[in-house]
Amino acid sequence: MSLQASKPVIVLYILILISVVYFVLVPVVSVVYYGISSGEPGVVFQGTGRALLYLKNSLQVSMPVTLIATAFGLLAALTLWRVKFWGRSLMRLMVLFPLINPPFVGSIAFIMLFGKRGLISHNLLGLTVSPFGYYGIVVMQCIGLSTLAYLIISSAIQEINIDYEEAARNLGASEGRIFFSVTLPLMIPEITVAAMLVFLSSMSDFGTPLIIGGNYQTLASDLYLQITGLYNMRTASLSGIFLLIPCLIAFFIQKYFSGRQAYYSQSVASENIEYTSIPAAVKGILISLTGLFIFFVIIKYGFIALGAFTEHWGYDFSLTLRHFYKLLGREFAPFINSVKLALGVAVVSSLLGVVIAYLLKTRKLFCVRQLDFLATVPAAVPGILFGIGYLVTFKYPLFGVGRFIFPEMSPVILLGTGIIIYIICVFRYLYVGLKTGYALLEHLDPNLEPAANNLGAGDLKTFVHIIFPQLKPAFAAAFLRNFTSTMTTLGAIIFLLLPRNKVATQQILQVAGSSEIGFAATLALMLSLLSLLLLIVFQIIVNYQGLIGWFKSKWGRVRRVRNVKMLTGSNFSGEKNRETT
Repeated sequence: MSLQASKPVIVLYILILISVVYFVLVPVVSVVYYGISSGEPGVVFQGTGRALLYLKNSLQVSMPVTLIATAFGLLAALTLWRVKFWGRSLMRLMVLFPLINPPFVGSIAFIMLFGKRGLISHNLLGLTVSPFGYYGIVVMQCIGLSTLAYLIISSAIQEINIDYEEAARNLGASEGRIFFSVTLPLMIPEITVAAMLVFLSSMSDFGTPLIIGGNYQTLASDLYLQITGLYNMRTASLSGIFLLIPCLIAFFIQKYFSGRQAYYSQSVASENIEYTSIPAAVKGILISLTGLFIFFVIIKYGFIALGAFTEHWGYDFSLTLRHFYKLLGREFAPFINSVKLALGVAVVSSLLGVVIAYLLKTRKLFCVRQLDFLATVPAAVPGILFGIGYLVTFKYPLFGVGRFIFPEMSPVILLGTGIIIYIICVFRYLYVGLKTGYALLEHLDPNLEPAANNLGAGDLKTFVHIIFPQLKPAFAAAFLRNFTSTMTTLGAIIFLLLPRNKVATQQILQVAGSSEIGFAATLALMLSLLSLLLLIVFQIIVNYQGLIGWFKSKWGRVRRVRNVKMLTGSNFSGEKNRETT
């Protein structure tokens, strides 16, 4: 039931709508316009041929990465949530490690193991050939993006109602048929979302091809080189159109495919979703394959940690703290910038997304579907293309409008300031809070607000004291996702950064491309530890009441056990004394 919107709510909604249109739609349209109106036909034709060549390379990488990473994510989710075995909780934690680092960080461990002076390729096998190229990009992206697929598919597995499986099993269906005809269809929306996000992440990843691609470059890495190396904005914008087309196609295919049929259960999900009977061979295969994937994750981070304490990887393997002294001495400012950016964006973007979800779900407003679509568009736009859109739009005065009104004014107004980095990240991750807010609002009692209004509470007081406490889990989930995404983001902001607001991911990319592998490993390790520490602090802040209750229950249990022991001991002593007497 939608309520009538008051004037302050309408004003707030109009401001949000204008902001989303201006900071989401206008940059994307600007890239398309800038690329199409790129001058002479010969230049356009030459740029088109170049873009098609690199687009072919991008698709050759992204298609197998999407299939492999989604399959591994599905396999890991089934194993870690539906198969019971020793060490499962620890493996659930380890499989999430790639989320706290950008995808190209795995390339550092790849160089340490298989580079020209790699531990395996050079020291163990005595090879001098370079393994860089297509297969290195595919392997590194598969390891990094399988975790993303696992995280999304796990949400579907935890909501599965196994009563349908039991019904099919009682009717005589085999386990294989049950999986493909019952279990798998219930997870179709999450699987398609996972495949789409993996595809988009692979298409927009320019760091991995730059570091280990060698002569094999993708469209995203070519865009980066066109702007940073040649500053050829027109060719980059034209190539950006070709990068945008397959990403939008994948976005709309997923929307159509998941919305064509309703895959849901009308009853509540089961508390225990583990398989009660599973063949030993199948269980062994699932655990082995998942363990192999986690082993590669451990190897990656293990060698990054080892390289951080190594004097010069490949030449001098003696232990040292020199890289940490260098980092803490004069190279730590980018980490401070990353933390400030991630915290600010996570709070603002998550809160704004939840507020938009609340307004669209509970109020009678105009352009509801349009705003919902626009807020979700950044999920389909590669980060590097989004950054180009901000670059070509906001280099003009008055937030870009001055290009048409006051073209003679000073060109730098928003571009070159630190605020533009916060703006692009806030609107790029706005959809996370929006979608989590939608999901939670479905479970709230629609009569809460009318009851509060009848008691005299206004819209603001009702939202702050009644609605938002109910939406706190959605805000917390969006905060965690937005914080980790902003800490590891680079593509969207790489062209907007200045030396004074340089972030850690940019520093890692620059150092990883040089010969300072030890220092690059130190930077990656520091980023991981810092992200983990801040996430733990946030969890403590959010769940402090639960933690206090947990400690009280534990302490109460200890006291009860101690009192029972004391009473038992006194009674036993009294009985013993009487027997002696």
